[in-house]
Amino acid sequence: MAIKSVYMMTDLEGVAGVDDWDPRHHDYANTGKGVFERSEMQRLLTGEVNAAAEGLFEAGVKEVTINDAHGAGRTILPEALISGVKLGKGRDRPSWLIGLSRSQEALVQVGMHSKTGTPGGCLAHSMSRNIVYRVNGREIGEMGIAACLAGQVGIPWIFTSGDLHACVESEEWVPGIVTAPVKEGLGEECAIHLAPVDARALIRERVQEAIEKIDHFSPVTVTSPVELTITREDPWPANINPLAERLDPFTVRYVGDTFWSAFYAMRNLPDLPLPE
Repeated sequence: MAIKSVYMMTDLEGVAGVDDWDPRHHDYANTGKGVFERSEMQRLLTGEVNAAAEGLFEAGVKEVTINDAHGAGRTILPEALISGVKLGKGRDRPSWLIGLSRSQEALVQVGMHSKTGTPGGCLAHSMSRNIVYRVNGREIGEMGIAACLAGQVGIPWIFTSGDLHACVESEEWVPGIVTAPVKEGLGEECAIHLAPVDARALIRERVQEAIEKIDHFSPVTVTSPVELTITREDPWPANINPLAERLDPFTVRYVGDTFWSAFYAMRNLPDLPLPE
């Protein structure tokens, strides 16, 4: 089956060589130390993104749309990207998965980390640290959220690269999914990493394998009605999203006919239309 268009979701914490939090939140963020640390992370991520794109193009894919989804979306180095890709980035996004389209035929995820509370997961979190998301009672991390949103418009999740724990988590959602574990998390800020050159080679090889196996994968779907709960370590403030229902001091929930509607109610965009 010839695949024309692929959507690439990216993050930072699952990249080989990265085992500390993005320094943009540290008190030294604007010092030489902070700038150096972040530039190293940017180069490492961009190298893995390029490797995935190269593999996709070598597998016959014609269009690759990349979502720089970490933080403010200014983590991938645009100038260093290979020719032929398109990059979605920046703040104040109209939707979380900017650039998502029904014309895309597969979702691949690069640089991924495991969900909050994963034992041994390097930089494990779900959107923020110490927050747990559940959909219809099942814990879900950022990878699963992206897959459910893409699945809403019929796009299957076929590939994950990142921490070994993230790869295992992706297999729990999509049995048989092709993965490229580029490091093995040993703790929150500790991992055994592949050398970047080897991590990129593995990504390039495995993403081609995923394209070859695409007929084995179906979109990730969630049974309606959908209940999305968010539990924090600290109590929710007195003023919360008016679309949320407070279940207890630590947990709120959103309900929708679809995962899309429940998720975007959480983001205060309850009427956001599905992408064309």
